[in-house]
Amino acid sequence: MNTLVDIFTTDCIALNCLAKNRAEAFIIAGDLFEKRLGIPSSSVVHFLNTREDLSSTALGSGVAIPHGTVSGIDMPVACLIKLAEAIDFSAPDGIKTSILIFLLLPERAVQGYIQILSSLAQLLLDNEQRQNLSEIHDPEKICQLLNLAIDFSETPQIQDLHNSLKQSITSSNQYILSYLAEWAILEVSRKKDEKKESLCKG
Repeated sequence: MNTLVDIFTTDCIALNCLAKNRAEAFIIAGDLFEKRLGIPSSSVVHFLNTREDLSSTALGSGVAIPHGTVSGIDMPVACLIKLAEAIDFSAPDGIKTSILIFLLLPERAVQGYIQILSSLAQLLLDNEQRQNLSEIHDPEKICQLLNLAIDFSETPQIQDLHNSLKQSITSSNQYILSYLAEWAILEVSRKKDEKKESLCKG
């Protein structure tokens, strides 16, 4: 195992969901996280929408990784939703999304979990692995596949993200690099804004 804890658990796997749009998919995810973490579903949806409103978290190829930083958790947690019918998610390739992995990250040490996004993105954008994930209908097997895919062996800092990932990502998966780099920049910007706001209030 690469993970110290299981980020994915069977109670956070939802298959053949009937969500017709992003809002409905987010509500389903919020309900799953509420049952697992005790965090109100509405709060989770708010965190997810806040990140999504900055730019789409769709990777293309029918997959997306909506995510956000959440107060009250110490470790990252995730859920997977497979949709009965694909929905529009403003993907860079225009393909509708049918597989969504939702990732909630602690507010502290956010950069330490960029590797999780890298691992999941590489899994989802690998044609064979994505097809395999699509065909699995056993929540336990899905969790095993996803938990094993996450690699904490090398965790790049934000300032080293571009160079570190560029060496391991093939040219056919450039969406991964741009997606992760954008995410890191947004997190840095968010923290700077929070610091400015705090200073102004002080």
